[in-house]
Amino acid sequence: MRAFSIIFIPLFILSCKPESNNLIIIGDNNKTYDIIKPDPVILISKSHQDSLDLNSDGIFEIKFIITPIPTSTVPGSKTEISTKNKLQILLSVENEYPDTLSINAVLNSDSNWSGLDPDWTGNESFTFLLQSYACYTYFHCVGWGNFRNVNGQYVGYKIGENFGWILVDSSQGELKIREYTVLK
Repeated sequence: MRAFSIIFIPLFILSCKPESNNLIIIGDNNKTYDIIKPDPVILISKSHQDSLDLNSDGIFEIKFIITPIPTSTVPGSKTEISTKNKLQILLSVENEYPDTLSINAVLNSDSNWSGLDPDWTGNESFTFLLQSYACYTYFHCVGWGNFRNVNGQYVGYKIGENFGWILVDSSQGELKIREYTVLK
């Protein structure tokens, strides 16, 4: 019996994963957040903006805004997010726009988070472009942002040392929020 205890106890200890907020996998359940799937989805358009309180403190940390871009042809639009209250957004290394993430992507402290400037206090409000599209002539259309015409892509966010995500579908003039996490 003693030999069994000597072998079993170390194996049991090694098999336990320490609870850590330093790594989150998009789509996994975790004790540090609740996954919210609004039904119907939250629809953002030029005529309807919306905000989310991502840590249940009664203050909205992120606001979604779609504004028209006037052009000489078909009007364009830009979709932006505005953050406050120490909310950081995962940015693409290539272009500093919010990065598009897929299910099972890993969020951790080593990622490229917004607000990493040494003078950042966390009280500032920042605006990030998700997508923008406009045609200035019939032959000259331009688009920016990593969330142009995407379905089922995630925006990663961080508040303090806790991570979460927002699942969106994005098209010109419309953004659907299909799922998001609320930190506990």
